[in-house]
Amino acid sequence: MFRVSLLPQAAPFVIAGALLAAPAMAQMSSPPNDAPDSPAAAERRTRPSSERENFNRPTADAPREADEHQQSDERQELDQELDQVLEKQKEADAPRGVDEQQRADERQATDARESLAQALRDWSNEEPDVGRSVQRSEIAAYYKKRDFAPIWRDAHGFTKTAKSALDTLRDAGRDGLRVKTAGQESSWSADGELALSEAVADYAAQASGARVNPATISPDIEERPSVVKPAQALDAIAEAGDEAGARLAAFNPPHPAYAALREKLAELRAARGHPRREAAAAHESDARPITNFASLSDAKAKRVEAEIIANMERWRWEPRDMGATRLEVNIPQFETTFTRDNQIVFRGRVVVGKKTSPTPVFSDVMPYIIINPTWTVPESIIEKELEPKTGGKLSKLRTRGYKVTYRNGKPFVQQEPGEKNALGRLKFVFPNDLLIYMHDTPQKKLFARAKRAYSHGCVRVQNPFKLAEEVVERPGYDEKRLKALIGKKERRINLAKPIPVHIEYFTAVVNDDGALKLYDDIYGYSAKVRSALAL
Repeated sequence: MFRVSLLPQAAPFVIAGALLAAPAMAQMSSPPNDAPDSPAAAERRTRPSSERENFNRPTADAPREADEHQQSDERQELDQELDQVLEKQKEADAPRGVDEQQRADERQATDARESLAQALRDWSNEEPDVGRSVQRSEIAAYYKKRDFAPIWRDAHGFTKTAKSALDTLRDAGRDGLRVKTAGQESSWSADGELALSEAVADYAAQASGARVNPATISPDIEERPSVVKPAQALDAIAEAGDEAGARLAAFNPPHPAYAALREKLAELRAARGHPRREAAAAHESDARPITNFASLSDAKAKRVEAEIIANMERWRWEPRDMGATRLEVNIPQFETTFTRDNQIVFRGRVVVGKKTSPTPVFSDVMPYIIINPTWTVPESIIEKELEPKTGGKLSKLRTRGYKVTYRNGKPFVQQEPGEKNALGRLKFVFPNDLLIYMHDTPQKKLFARAKRAYSHGCVRVQNPFKLAEEVVERPGYDEKRLKALIGKKERRINLAKPIPVHIEYFTAVVNDDGALKLYDDIYGYSAKVRSALAL
């Protein structure tokens, strides 16, 4: 059998020629015989040539059909041998084709790594903004850990993950974000890879609260957002496939109140530019819910849009998980709500801190309540109010039910439980360094006022015993039973489970009827956020 390594087109002719020539080749290649001829052999060689020709020529009566049949059989045999050879050739060539494709893919992957490493060399230093330069450095470190393997590349260019993420990036304005996104090309490039990674990292950071540092708005804002790092964002998105866009959008706040504001932002933008139904409606007071965005003047629509975005930004400061059961206070709204299993079961009016003594914005947990609380007067109130009122003679306070002692030369003032106690008959305790809590008050008339910023920072609650009933949620401890504990002795009631407490600051709220309600910016925080966002 002959081994054929020529092209498949030439192989049949070569093999056929080889097979037909085989007998002659074999005869020509026979070694010479040195032995003496036998008499019969000598006789054959001496025969006349004509006799030999007649010996080799077919006889006249041999059938032609037999000769043709023999040739047909030889052709079939030859065809079968050719088929076998070609099949073996295909089997031999197939692995080499796969190997060559694999090697080509590996070369392309290596080239992509090298081009990405080269592009990253000076990428961080090219950005003049310090914050963005730091972000680029973190992205570069992320790629280095991957040995510069691309995130968004496959054999066809950019992956479907990249395309899904890009759809969300282009829709960043839906959440009030501003993310720079470069146009996506069909073919992969190192520059396109880095531009997409930077956009993903930027979106995740903005969505999680990187744009405005709460501490720059006010030292009385204790909330601190957990800003997503580039590596976190890229890890979450890189292998997400068609879900990449949804995962990227999930870095925005998950709260229903945030989603409601986002819907109102979309409605307002859709309505802008439409004819107003009533000219008078363009001047409606912020005290009334806004139900018809098309009725707003262009100037007011722009202001409302900025206010919505500023409030969405402040939602980024809140804990992502606020608890299915929680107690909330919205300072500009002068209202508290208690939610159990994500359903509001109590809503009440509150009095909050004055502009000069604002109620801090923070989150904590409430482990217990106290009936008949003792009020330990804060040092700031002693210095700023009690000492000036008594002419520096704090002993005069004893006639008004206060207990005055001195510790290390400093006055220590307490007010015993009773009807005139500044905390009233009930105190909701969530221990914190700010000395802020919620409580009852003997000054009930303040709850009738529309604007209720009068306290030193703590939150006074209307109907505190009704709220306590909901908070305690224990058999036999209804409002009537709790009021029966009123007396001269402190009564501490531990909660079955500590309850999250969130003191918030939102000037734009979507009410239960689905209308947008704007509230006064009593501490000026919203104006500062709008300024920080250049709105």
